Amino acid sequence: MTSVNQQDAESKPSRKSISNSHEYEEVLELIGFGRVQWIILFASGLLLMMVINETMGMSYITIVSQCDFETNSVYKAIMSAASFIGIFSSSYFWGYLSDAIGRKPVLIYTTLCGNLLSLISIIIPNFWIYVVARFLVGFFIAGASSTTYAYLGEFFIPRHRPIVINYASLFVGISTIYVPAIAWFVMGMDWSLDVTESFTFRPWRLLTVFYFVPGLIGTIMLIKMPESPKILLSMGRTDEAYAAVEWIALKNIGKHLHDLKVEALKCDAFADRESILSVSKSPTVSFRKMWAQTAPLLKRPHLKNFCISCIVMCGLFFSSSGMGLWYPEILNRLGSSVSEDAMTVCDVIEASVDQWQVNITTDICNDQINTKSYIDTITYGSALITGYIVMGFVINQIGRKASITVGLAIAAGCALSLVWIKNEAVIIVCFCLYLVLPGLCVSVLSGVVVDLVPTNLRGKAVCICLMLGRTGSVFGSNIIGILLESYCHITFGLFSGFVLCEFKQTIKSCISVEFMPKC
Repeated sequence: MTSVNQQDAESKPSRKSISNSHEYEEVLELIGFGRVQWIILFASGLLLMMVINETMGMSYITIVSQCDFETNSVYKAIMSAASFIGIFSSSYFWGYLSDAIGRKPVLIYTTLCGNLLSLISIIIPNFWIYVVARFLVGFFIAGASSTTYAYLGEFFIPRHRPIVINYASLFVGISTIYVPAIAWFVMGMDWSLDVTESFTFRPWRLLTVFYFVPGLIGTIMLIKMPESPKILLSMGRTDEAYAAVEWIALKNIGKHLHDLKVEALKCDAFADRESILSVSKSPTVSFRKMWAQTAPLLKRPHLKNFCISCIVMCGLFFSSSGMGLWYPEILNRLGSSVSEDAMTVCDVIEASVDQWQVNITTDICNDQINTKSYIDTITYGSALITGYIVMGFVINQIGRKASITVGLAIAAGCALSLVWIKNEAVIIVCFCLYLVLPGLCVSVLSGVVVDLVPTNLRGKAVCICLMLGRTGSVFGSNIIGILLESYCHITFGLFSGFVLCEFKQTIKSCISVEFMPKC
């Protein structure tokens, strides 16, 4: 905000005249899509990439750390879920805070705290302390996980917003290439450092450093960016909002707002502004305020569609992230199979369990990752990037609701077919589609939630929706950890059924580009 506040006082016209005031979106139309929007889009993408690195990147760490931590499938599930549980436990709080004090400070401070804790976690030798550290990382990066969408969306006019949010989510696809590529590079190193008798520092611990670097870069980029003028207007801080828009105009087109005949910005109607601006030292009073400001989401006209969005989001994360955390593990077992006969995924998993039991009796620990697993995961990431690019065009043609329903229908069919398919190439294609399509729908649905609610509820709405979505990741990951090796066919049938349920729920709902009553 320093750069925003350093405006020439003479260039700032009086904004007392309501008759000359403009809507914020009207002024954005006049300014156009320019340099500031590109920087914010790129920085937001890096923050989203960091969140995916820190959560989905655990899918590799659980494999390469299994000898150091002596973990089985259940412990791997716990380790993978720790960050998601942290995100779930704090998302609502960060959403409330982003609506109370602004988007930018929440994004910057939570990301920096998460990065610091992530750095500390690389020297933790104990499994349970490491899990706690990963929980705390998730607790803080939750701020970037959902506030990013609200911050990004408020710098664009409504007709550009869905496409921009979709393209920011391209960085999720980039992350799914970045994570296996970095793991491939780091795990190719052959060295170890004995710190103590019981703790050896091995290359896999460096993965965490590479995971949080994009978030650090994105945070540095955001420092010079303004606060969202939209949230400033909703908080009644009209002078700061005007200064922020003035700064955007100067950077984008080199003109002051008065050159565009903009003398003032219309302030958003917000009846209870004082309760947002005041901070109570009493936890009881604070919780009451949080509830009072969140309650409108649970009343008409938002209740029905907000609840449907949360339910669908939970199912999307259950499928894409819950199974996605196990994707490298399953592919590693598939690539490590020595059988010459064609086998289904479940046949390979059963064979790997038998081999693991043999290794236990001979005191052998294998934490190596098959090279083909890296390549297949990079292929999945490439498919995800392609999907985000295509989705931008598809949304314009058939709308959000149709995009989600078609994607879920195809994903459900792919999940069910994995039980019978024996051709390895077809298995990988079906697996990719099952993970990619629900993943694409996450960004589409996030854009829907941004448009569903007014500015003063937006941060809380997106955070709550994604918070409930993360519970799907936790349940999905742990269900696989418990059932996969013993009841493989039931596991894939269960995941296929969940996708079909979300498909049915979306069909019944009114999630569309147009607002809900038109459905």
